[in-house]
Amino acid sequence: MDKELLQKIDLCIDACRSELAKTTIELVNIRSVQGEPLPGAPFGKGPRRMLDKTLEMGRDAGFYPVDYNVGVVSIALKDSAPDVGIWIHGDVVPEGIGWNFEPYNAVEYKGCIIGRGATDNKGQMAAIYHLLRIFKELDIELKYNPALYVGSNEETGMRDLNGVPGNEDARGFLNVCEAPKLSLVPDSSFPVGYGGKGSVKALLRSRTPLEGFVLTAGQDEAPARATAVFPPQENFPQELPGAVITKDSEGNITVTCDTAQVHGNSSKSGGNAVVKMCEALKSIGTLSENDLKIIEAFKLIAEDTTGACLNVAGAEDNIMGPMSTLTRRIDWKDGYPEIQTIVYYPTGIEYDWIVENMTAAAADLGLEVTGIPYTKKPYLLDPESETAEMLHRVANEVTGEDKPMYIVKGGTYAHFLPNAYAFGMDGSLPPEDFAEGRGGAHGVDEAVSLDRLQRAMRIYARVLLELNEMCI
Repeated sequence: MDKELLQKIDLCIDACRSELAKTTIELVNIRSVQGEPLPGAPFGKGPRRMLDKTLEMGRDAGFYPVDYNVGVVSIALKDSAPDVGIWIHGDVVPEGIGWNFEPYNAVEYKGCIIGRGATDNKGQMAAIYHLLRIFKELDIELKYNPALYVGSNEETGMRDLNGVPGNEDARGFLNVCEAPKLSLVPDSSFPVGYGGKGSVKALLRSRTPLEGFVLTAGQDEAPARATAVFPPQENFPQELPGAVITKDSEGNITVTCDTAQVHGNSSKSGGNAVVKMCEALKSIGTLSENDLKIIEAFKLIAEDTTGACLNVAGAEDNIMGPMSTLTRRIDWKDGYPEIQTIVYYPTGIEYDWIVENMTAAAADLGLEVTGIPYTKKPYLLDPESETAEMLHRVANEVTGEDKPMYIVKGGTYAHFLPNAYAFGMDGSLPPEDFAEGRGGAHGVDEAVSLDRLQRAMRIYARVLLELNEMCI
């Protein structure tokens, strides 16, 4: 590899730090949470604004922008079909509560940009955008055409790739366009992810209504909070373990349990608000037998991360490891509480087996499966391929580490794109004075490290140059 060219690129990366920060702030300040579908904006106004901003940035930089009219856009170095796609999602999860900073008035603080979406995925977008600008400004000739792709529905189903039936504005990129020969998805970690578990999201509703209170958890406005609302009553406990009790002017009683707001794929047994709430409610002592049965069932599901409670544990392979589950959300449906759980599964497991076992286990707990709104199959690429080995080597060389390749647990665009690798960027490195639980993806005071973004730019620069010498 041309060392003199690498030095020029590295100097440009160093020099663009202030522009990198500025661009990240501009992107973060767009509140791109999914909204009501509109003509030309199938996933709402906020995500559409991110797509329009991407196209504007591409035009300003002299790139070749394309709107695929499905909730996905791209900006490419050349006026031809892209061969290599670097995939970013412009949508974000709701901001939730408990921020010390303003989620959509981003600031630079101790080497980080703080705001919703900073590290998931807008800092990455800014980094790739400025790296492509450097390649253009240095007039680096590539044999292929790289492009930055930006989608708008990664956080809530990836329907920008797969489509929404009946919506012409959301036919799905993969249904109307040909994907690049190679895709890189900087929505995970270095060195490289070459496969990912599948997942089944299921809704389990109680067969009987709750009699004494309304129960919710993991709502968009408060992702790490569980809430139980009781009508006015005498002799309600003054304290409950792990909970806060308040009363309104009419005497209604609200019990809340909070935990740290973290990315949905961070699963700790017994560590979420659903478990805390169930434990608090069980200690009241006056709940009906019916309500106690529902609470106990929800507690068993929420504290189990192995799948044993739903009879899907034990199945595993040597590469992806065992099944696992995650439960953090409860919705209120006409008097019936409905708990949402996600089952992550490796290759070799059949979707029908999961649903059959889960349905039977739910019935034994007094629940029924009322819907499976989202599912994705596991995927696996060859870790010994020339591309995988190159990505692995380059990432470890730049970071100075010796980490192995890995399997992605959560969902990224790599699950659906052909020949796609999860590749970086390890952007979340909150300031040292942040308390535990702050600064991470999906969390409060979400932070992205400018040092980490610049390191990622160096890794991607070397990868783009090495790809130039390979048959993509």
